[in-house]
Amino acid sequence: MRRIQYYIMTILIISIIMISYASASVNIVNDATYNLYKSAQNKLYNADYKEATQDLINLLNLYLLDPCPQQIYLDLIYAYYKLNDLKSANNYIEHFFKLYPNHKHFDYVLYMHGVINMCLDEDNKKLIKYLNINWFDRNPMYACIAFHTFVRLIRQYPDSQYSLDAYKRLIFLKNRVAEYELSIVKFYSKKHAYISVIARVEKMLYHFPDTQATRKALYYMQQAYQNIYLPDQANKVAKIIAANPVY
Repeated sequence: MRRIQYYIMTILIISIIMISYASASVNIVNDATYNLYKSAQNKLYNADYKEATQDLINLLNLYLLDPCPQQIYLDLIYAYYKLNDLKSANNYIEHFFKLYPNHKHFDYVLYMHGVINMCLDEDNKKLIKYLNINWFDRNPMYACIAFHTFVRLIRQYPDSQYSLDAYKRLIFLKNRVAEYELSIVKFYSKKHAYISVIARVEKMLYHFPDTQATRKALYYMQQAYQNIYLPDQANKVAKIIAANPVY
């Protein structure tokens, strides 16, 4: 239910913002390009995203040395996101980051970058589930990118209209990545790599101290200390476990 609410909220936020951005002033050099731009906007409005991307790419080729590509990039990011062509959307985001680091809507592009990488992580989940593989055992590359992007958004633009939603997403992503770290801890424990277990749990305590996965990982840390004959350290971890039970 929470993921459905996030999805609906994301669609509402992005759709409202794109309607307002579409009305932004754009430098049009002649009637032909103006008509092409209006055609692209109409197609976006009518959810004809595939055709809209073709118009926008044609416009982008015409305006390489003009301020206009800023708006075209925003439109392309949105259109490819709606088409679920997430890698293309990410490509235009990367170009935007390099070309317009001080753009007034940079916070929006950061937000989209985080959302798109969350979607890519979800797509991986569907494939992994189909292959009957534990999702949490897979490298959460896209989840990590989304996590760091949302952190950047909140730190760089604390008053942004996207910051609250980004913060809520961070909670989910933190648990997602922590579960992956726990799977690594379990793997090291099975291999009797006790020093690696301790190092990994210390990393979890630093980055994800308030997650259930980290609480579970403490058990493996305690066992690791016992197996390398450090009873005092094991007892300290046991006290932490007692004070932080797994729910």
